[in-house]
Amino acid sequence: MEPLEDRRSRRSVLRGAFAALAAGVLVGGCSGGEELPARHVVVISIDTARADHFGFLGSETVETPNLDALAKEGIVYRDYMTVVPTTLASHVTLLTGKYPHHHGVARNGFMVNPDNEMLAEVLAAEGFRTAGFAGSFALDSRFDFAQGFDHFDEEFDVLVGEEGADQNQRSAEAVTDAVIAYLDETGVRGRLFLFAHYFDPHRPYDAPEPFASMYDTLGIDDLPAIPALKRREGFTPEEIERYAFAHELRYRAEIAYTDHHVGRLLDDLRERGVLDDAIVVVTTDHGESLWEHGEEFDHGYGVYDSTMRAVWVVRLPGGKRSDTRVRGVVASIDVLPTVLDFLGIAIPEGVDGEVVPLGTVFDLEPRLRFGQATKPRRGLESDPRWTNILKARCVRDQRLKFIQTPYLDTEELYDLPSDPAETLNILEDFPPRLLTRVGFLSEELERWSFSADPLPSHFESSQRDETIERLRSLGYLN
Repeated sequence: MEPLEDRRSRRSVLRGAFAALAAGVLVGGCSGGEELPARHVVVISIDTARADHFGFLGSETVETPNLDALAKEGIVYRDYMTVVPTTLASHVTLLTGKYPHHHGVARNGFMVNPDNEMLAEVLAAEGFRTAGFAGSFALDSRFDFAQGFDHFDEEFDVLVGEEGADQNQRSAEAVTDAVIAYLDETGVRGRLFLFAHYFDPHRPYDAPEPFASMYDTLGIDDLPAIPALKRREGFTPEEIERYAFAHELRYRAEIAYTDHHVGRLLDDLRERGVLDDAIVVVTTDHGESLWEHGEEFDHGYGVYDSTMRAVWVVRLPGGKRSDTRVRGVVASIDVLPTVLDFLGIAIPEGVDGEVVPLGTVFDLEPRLRFGQATKPRRGLESDPRWTNILKARCVRDQRLKFIQTPYLDTEELYDLPSDPAETLNILEDFPPRLLTRVGFLSEELERWSFSADPLPSHFESSQRDETIERLRSLGYLN
């Protein structure tokens, strides 16, 4: 096999050659001189944000006026799901159109194999200038996530251990400021692919004012930290319920805060003339479990809709097909092929997703979509076929979700329209008319799981090692 560094160098040279050719010969158009239907591509990703916490998807408890307005101008996919509830793996799926057991990134900290062809690389080869802005270390370039970006901004100002942070990160305000500063410096020339990642809804939930006060935490001045609350020691059941709800209010404040700064970015893009000449994608990489299913203020362990149901909004140039709501199961594997198809750019080989109609139909054809958890890690990652093969996995159609958790030897079945919170496992008592369908879903989930053929990857422990050294230098470790 060609050495890794040689492959990286070869791909870099090819990307540069393609970009130079496109810039010199195909200015203002794609291959063959055809005009692209959108001059720019904008992808905005919000981390750890539940779909049911946005006004345009029915929330009456969280104020998201900016994204509500964008949704009014665009197409909303109501039954959109992520295929993996962890930041890095989910974003690699978003930008490759592949399931994790094909692109090879099992969870945070794994390397992105350079044989993956990511959206930034595809667009760079078509003459786009590509700029990415990461909100957390999970998308750091050291994991090779930045493949194809001419400019990749990862200036994190909150480090591990500070303010309860579990990874290096920066605020939504800082992300938007960085994007605006970049556009002020470079201007908007030619074609632009802009990727902006916002991390604030991730723990710890600590939105600044005035957003914190908008979601009053029940007047609790000394709210116990989530880890202490999860241990339950020293708390009555009534206290646990009250404190858990207070943390949920803080989570709502983070969503509202992020919406505000995404709105600042959208306003800036509109003023520059980018928005109306772009295909804009707003998505969330996964949700967050808020004291549900035993996954308390966390994600990655289960495949319930609290963490798997996500957001996908598309705004077309000029707001075409605005205020459209589409029903039918779609997933994060479908975003890349849909965007490229709209642009008239060839879809890379090996993509698992399908092209989804952009507002031309309101009820999609039935399809299956699959998902898989990334936790727990210890003792479950020894299977040579695929790192996550023993963890929870699911398949869903328009109505049913079937779940298997091999390491627990359990199976579950939920009827989502009647039980969206997935509280009643009907596997032992489902209607006889569903027998054939349940058998089919079980077989398809097994088939999908064992079709794993991941590109080689490995865990990169550099942040963990750097954190240990930083704590040692501060005298916290001997």
